[in-house]
Order: sequence, then C-alpha cells, then structure tokens
Amino acid sequence: MRLTEAIIACPKVRIFRVVDSESEQKDEWDVQPADAPVLSGQDGFFIVKAKNILPDGAIRDCYIDVSLPERISDYAYFVHGNGFEAGYCHEFEGEIICAVPISSFGAYDLFYSRMQPDIGLEILKSGLSSSPRKAAIAEDLGYILRDERRFPEAAEMFEVAAREGPSSYFVYGELAGCYDEVGNHELADKYRKMFDNP
Repeated sequence: MRLTEAIIACPKVRIFRVVDSESEQKDEWDVQPADAPVLSGQDGFFIVKAKNILPDGAIRDCYIDVSLPERISDYAYFVHGNGFEAGYCHEFEGEIICAVPISSFGAYDLFYSRMQPDIGLEILKSGLSSSPRKAAIAEDLGYILRDERRFPEAAEMFEVAAREGPSSYFVYGELAGCYDEVGNHELADKYRKMFDNP
C-alpha cells in the first residue's frame, strides 16, 4: 500500500513498516501497518505518528520516519486531505516529536518538546506501562525530567533503567547528579562510585 493511501485508509494506525523506499517520491513508498503500543527494538525503517507543536500552543498530527536500531529520524510527513507534504523536521514551524514510544536506546530529544514537555512525557509514560522492556523508555523519561529540573522523578526513571540494564554507565552519573540535587548525598556517592568505576 502506498504511504499516502495507508495514512488515509488507516488513520488510527500509529506505526507503518516501510517495505519499499526505492521511489524518490516518498508518498509512493510501499508500507504495511505494523501497529503496536510501542515500537520495539526491531531493525527496520518505519513511518510513525508524531506531534507538531506550534508556537501558539496548537498541536497538529503528523508522521516522522524512524530508522532502527539507530533510532534516527530525518523527515516529517503531513497529509492534508489528498495533499502530501514531506520535509526535514527542522523545516517545519514549531517542534516535531515522536508520538510512539520506542523500546530502543537513542537520542531522547526525539520526544522532548521544550515548549510543552508534558506531551512527550505522557507519550513515554504510556509506553513505559505497556512495554516488557523498560530501560530505553525510562532513560528517555529520565533525561527529559532532568532537563526540566524535576530531579526526584528523573532519579526514579534512571533507577528503572539501571535495574534493567542502562545504555551506558553515564546513567549512574545522572543518578548521582539527581540525588545531589535533592540532597540525598548517600545515594549520590553510591552512584558516583559506580560511574567512576564502570
């Protein structure tokens, strides 16, 4: 099924696997619905639902591409009636964030709206509850909460990642920093030692 046809015919589907992307016309790519509450860490190229958060606070639905396992996203896609628009995410007004939690490690800013951070946080929290593997989603939450200076919540999420297996020992450094911020120096020292001696 062509990308535009799939989006119009299946408006509730949040994940499409790209089967054939040979055409230079992105709207002619062949896709298959692969809907799930969370995009798991399988390899592949996907088109997933996203949110375009505009400076005036309005939110538009759109789609972005995601390449796994690297979790790279370059393009955003908008379908207006029968019209189709594709471009680099930064070319569109406002911010574009992924609306599908991903159970694979990568850059957390894929979910971070600096204008309305709670949107990305809610998307990730919904994925955390439904994903059997929680570390990657918990890390995304931890980094956004840290940037928002919500240190107790950030520490809680980094703890989830540390228990299951973090992406790197840097998570222990994040835990040390969060616990320093909330005044729990005993736990901060514990994680600082883990960070200093990986």
